[in-house]
Amino acid sequence: MSFIKGILTLIGLVVVIAMAILGVKYGSSAMKMDSKALGLYMNMADKVLETGDPAKGMVIRRKLIIEEGTTKEEAIENAKEVMDEIGEQYGLAVVDQKTMPSSFYIHIRSYCSPSIAEIFLKHSGEFIGFMPCRIGIVEDPKTGEVWLYTMDLDMMISGGHTLPKELMEYAKEVKTGMMRMLEEGAKGEEN
Repeated sequence: MSFIKGILTLIGLVVVIAMAILGVKYGSSAMKMDSKALGLYMNMADKVLETGDPAKGMVIRRKLIIEEGTTKEEAIENAKEVMDEIGEQYGLAVVDQKTMPSSFYIHIRSYCSPSIAEIFLKHSGEFIGFMPCRIGIVEDPKTGEVWLYTMDLDMMISGGHTLPKELMEYAKEVKTGMMRMLEEGAKGEEN
């Protein structure tokens, strides 16, 4: 019993020392972190550990609903139209689109608001990695189902230091627009 107590005491000591080192090294930066950051990273880590696929921890997907009497191609074209209409409501213009040559359907649509992009890039040039926002339309080569994918923008919004108020408002608006595009595009109808 005393051996187990000794091991647990040693583990506790190592944890306390590690926490002290992290506190000294990252304390001031950690205090500036968005309150949602830890939860986001834990959720992402759970998905990655569960699936072994890092993309599953950073991407959101929705299945394209193909109504009876509608072809897959018609449903895809309708989804694009719905997404573009919603994007316009949020100032997110189609800045690029490409259907990839493949044995199954792959289409990528890129959306951006130049004015919002400029504001974010003045804050941090690295935000260019999140631009433009994309929605991929991908046919599952095994099942034939069609899925819409986009990056989970929560990491951009709350994964680091709390964004300044103006940036936070723009980021949330872009996220709302992208999520509406994904959700309503997958349903094939604008609510």
